[in-house]
Amino acid sequence: MTRVAPQVAVCRQTAAHIWGVNALSAPEADWPVEVTAAGHLPIPGCVTYVVPLADEDVTEHMGVRLTTMERTALDCARWLPRMDAVAVLDQFARRGVDLEALWYRPLNTWSLRETLSLADRGAASPRESWLRVILVDGGLPRPTTQIRVKLSDDRFAYLDLGWEEFKVAVEYDGQEHHTSPADQRHDADRREQLRRQGWRVIAVRRDVVPGQVADLLHNVANTLIERGWRPGTQRTTRILSRIRAARRGTRYRLPPISAAAAPVSRWPRAVP
Repeated sequence: MTRVAPQVAVCRQTAAHIWGVNALSAPEADWPVEVTAAGHLPIPGCVTYVVPLADEDVTEHMGVRLTTMERTALDCARWLPRMDAVAVLDQFARRGVDLEALWYRPLNTWSLRETLSLADRGAASPRESWLRVILVDGGLPRPTTQIRVKLSDDRFAYLDLGWEEFKVAVEYDGQEHHTSPADQRHDADRREQLRRQGWRVIAVRRDVVPGQVADLLHNVANTLIERGWRPGTQRTTRILSRIRAARRGTRYRLPPISAAAAPVSRWPRAVP
């Protein structure tokens, strides 16, 4: 990583990455270092944001001067696309950041508070976070994370997302833990036991965003309604409008690199 001058601090996604949060949408070697300073400092290989920081918002970690976990979480929530922002907040919450305290920071806006309100420390991966945002933005009731269900032989299943009242769950099947024959046998056995207990589990693959969001919302909404959920006219209209928007491709279009990763020749000026 590029060594930063003592008068600057690493910030935003770069700081989140140093804190151990999965916040980079490209390999680390290809990512410009994001730093903040009180004045313009054209540092090679860095994107500089002109933002004066309070002393309490700066610390040192792993030999790097950077924004604190709390300030990093707040900056990522302000400047990243909504789904990425929530994924970062979820991870910081798992690391002990008090998101409720961030709510009252002077940098807050109502839009930022709405993003903060979506955070949930129960998310086990960034794509689980994305999945939760898609469901909530799609008009569905907010799901609970990590629902504990007792299986046979004193084992327990922890469902990624779901609605215990209706026994409907949505789980993200990533490539790392769900592709080998052994993984697939384990998934099949686990979900069969859940089915016997009345659960309906909707498995979601990695490629659901953005191509299959409309089908996902349609499937989950129908399943919840079959299980007794009554959304009402206004919410039904909202869900249908989200599904139509997703089919037109006007929502959930994820850029390969977020706006924060501007070319190093650009030096965006941020407001404090």
